Amino acid sequence: MVYVAFFLLAALVVFLSLKLSKYVDLLDKTTNVSGAFIGGVLLAAVTSLPELFTSISAVLFLHENSLVTGNILGSNLFNLAIIGFTVAIMFRGLSKNKLGKSHLLTLGACLLAYGLIAIAIFVKGTPTLGFINLISPFIFAVYVATLFLTPKTEAPSEKVESPISTKQLIFRFIAAAVLLVAASIAITYVSDAIADKLSLGKTFAGALLLGVTTSLPELVSTLSLCRRGNFDASFGNILGSCIFNFFILVLADFLSFKKGNTNIYPYFQGSTEGFQSALLLILGATAALIALTLLCVRIFAPERRRLGHVVTISCGSLMTASYLLFLILSTVPL
Repeated sequence: MVYVAFFLLAALVVFLSLKLSKYVDLLDKTTNVSGAFIGGVLLAAVTSLPELFTSISAVLFLHENSLVTGNILGSNLFNLAIIGFTVAIMFRGLSKNKLGKSHLLTLGACLLAYGLIAIAIFVKGTPTLGFINLISPFIFAVYVATLFLTPKTEAPSEKVESPISTKQLIFRFIAAAVLLVAASIAITYVSDAIADKLSLGKTFAGALLLGVTTSLPELVSTLSLCRRGNFDASFGNILGSCIFNFFILVLADFLSFKKGNTNIYPYFQGSTEGFQSALLLILGATAALIALTLLCVRIFAPERRRLGHVVTISCGSLMTASYLLFLILSTVPL
């Protein structure tokens, strides 16, 4: 019964996230806010709502911080695998589209966040401010700086008339968001029950169950946008979701004030949770570096089609393989 509940809740999360994405898209087309900002910040935050509320629930009610770490790092690795797989099979379409340089800023911020988390995971006894790891404020600063530096305006484009009024859009957006919160909290408990039933490590369960489930909105929206030829928005959504996920990790650390909460950044040595977190960290950072290579070639050498095709297929395949490698290595006994 618990497995049926998991798949039903996963389907509900995807449905509600798609609805939210649709409402954000309509707001984009009927307001003066930059499309790049809405896609890379607002839409990314919307599709990351499942990660946000499952993480908060895991910290406040389950006291399973390792589940949060697996959820966030697993979601980011899965997100990068999504865009990697998509561009690898649609490389010809990507060559016909222009990618914005602002993606390099977001990706650079993600790599910096990975580096900060590496300090907490691999260096024993990272200083704390009370119950908060000293690394968290630095990651928060990186996130805020990214928001300020992300372009918020663009050249005026042709507006379309929405079949739904702005007031109705806002109401439907709030209603869908509330339902998504409830479904996200429920799926946290179901995932924890499945992890106990299958004797899975909390970090692995977070990466496999929560990480994949809460990234389904990104998967569906990315495939849909790429099929319509909007690769720029796809990269914005994926990379924006990744940097927002790091903010969620910081927020989870700030909420870990209850007695019984474990460290939000599991130390590498001496535990399965630490090993799996380190594995997610290393593979995630590697996938991000590969994505950086892909973006640099596509942005700075768009006229070199043959080179672009080779780099896109190679980098996309490696990004996809990084997630599969995590699933394989996570089953290796220590």
